[in-house]
Amino acid sequence: MNAVIALCHFCEAHGPCAIFCTQTLRDTKLEDLSLDQQTQKTCSACNYSISKNSNAIYSRDTESGATFVSTKVAVLPKVASLVKEAAVLSLSNGTDASKDGEFVFFGDSTRGHILSHTFRISDLQARGYSQLFSIIVLMKDKYFLLNIKPFLAEHLKKVSSELQAAAKKTKETEELTYSERQRRLSGAQFLMPTSRSLLELTGEEHIFAQLHSHFSWLLLAGSRFLTEHVTFGNLPWLPPQSSGRPPAQRLTYNSSTLPMIESIDDPDLEEFFSLRHLKSVVRKEEFATVCYCALTGVKIVVRGDPRKTFRFMVCLKKLLPEPMHNLMRIDAQHQHSISSEYKIISVSNDIAVPMASSSVYRIDFLDKHVNGHEVSVKWPGELPRKCKLHCSQFPRSLIRTNRGLCENGYHSYFPRKSLINDSSTLVPDLMVKLLKAVEEKNFTELVLNKQTKVLIEEWKNKVTCLNHAKSNSVQGKLKKVLGVQPHDQPIINYWSTHLH
Repeated sequence: MNAVIALCHFCEAHGPCAIFCTQTLRDTKLEDLSLDQQTQKTCSACNYSISKNSNAIYSRDTESGATFVSTKVAVLPKVASLVKEAAVLSLSNGTDASKDGEFVFFGDSTRGHILSHTFRISDLQARGYSQLFSIIVLMKDKYFLLNIKPFLAEHLKKVSSELQAAAKKTKETEELTYSERQRRLSGAQFLMPTSRSLLELTGEEHIFAQLHSHFSWLLLAGSRFLTEHVTFGNLPWLPPQSSGRPPAQRLTYNSSTLPMIESIDDPDLEEFFSLRHLKSVVRKEEFATVCYCALTGVKIVVRGDPRKTFRFMVCLKKLLPEPMHNLMRIDAQHQHSISSEYKIISVSNDIAVPMASSSVYRIDFLDKHVNGHEVSVKWPGELPRKCKLHCSQFPRSLIRTNRGLCENGYHSYFPRKSLINDSSTLVPDLMVKLLKAVEEKNFTELVLNKQTKVLIEEWKNKVTCLNHAKSNSVQGKLKKVLGVQPHDQPIINYWSTHLH
């Protein structure tokens, strides 16, 4: 979502200002930005540290490659000026300070459109025993912001409630050590209010890392909240609108202040992995079989250290449409998960797994490299082969259009040129295109990820259309229109049971 989410407060010394901003970066590299921002403000409420090691927190979406950056001031100068103006309007003449928890929409095409959520946080040392805060969402698209306003309002209210609850606990603790009667008797001490930062008010050491995770999730989920569906012809159905939350593992964070968040040592490392990661782990000839089994529903069991298998599983997930991601189980803790309906499972070394068979594809991550490989792949099955038919069994049109290989009166016929080195294999068209995309040297990791998603979505829509065919004759006509060939049937059979 192309927006900026900022936390603002009304400072007793400097007035309304933004103190924490989160925004999405796609084409801008982190190394091109100045993340170590210096502030001229000296009060503790404005001059604070986001984390122990740096003045910025960033995270990357492993699927789209988008980067979410949180700093004190927006990293782009033009955006920083818009956020500054929005903060002033949000906390001064833009809202009614007497109402706690209200939502206000304002702005224009020049300064951007803003959704503001104003609330108060308890502070025994502030005037009126509370500080005024707001969370603003700034974007250029007015109608998109209005459409997702109920979604944003629900979750921004949860964020503000968490901050208020933490501040309330701090207030109750302070009241136990310093009673209200003592505060009245020593009123001279409170004639000059002392500004306190959000860390002091909530007592949460990692409060800004938590805010970053909340705001990043909102930016990510907001982009998925409204989806556009393109249909061809006058179809009587539409795919259901996606409203589910992104999986918990979608984001990888760099904050070293929060123990449960993964630390990224190399800022230049691309944390979104493409299908090339699969190819780098398994042998070249095994890469095709892994893709085929994942696409056609052969159970894949990945066994090994979760730190090694996790990224492998993330890449396997790219071979399935989103509605089928629930067929995957990452780091299963019980053996009964293997015998369940899960099709792609990863387990640790201490869990027993079934022997490899035509219906079970096993990948074992080894503790030590054996013959230069870190995995052992076992699958007695094989890719489908081209069938040989006698010339008399071919229609004349096919013989005219498929001249070439003829041996003892037999023609080896396959509908499309295979991209696998073994020319005798006959695999689904989707797999052919995926293998070609992986081999394309001009594709970067991000481009390959997008190409993979486009191909998976294309076939998901084809299967959805075929599912709505009322008879075999109608389905046959649809297959001709959609370009579905007999060798694509394994994918159709597997996906159709899970796509509606």
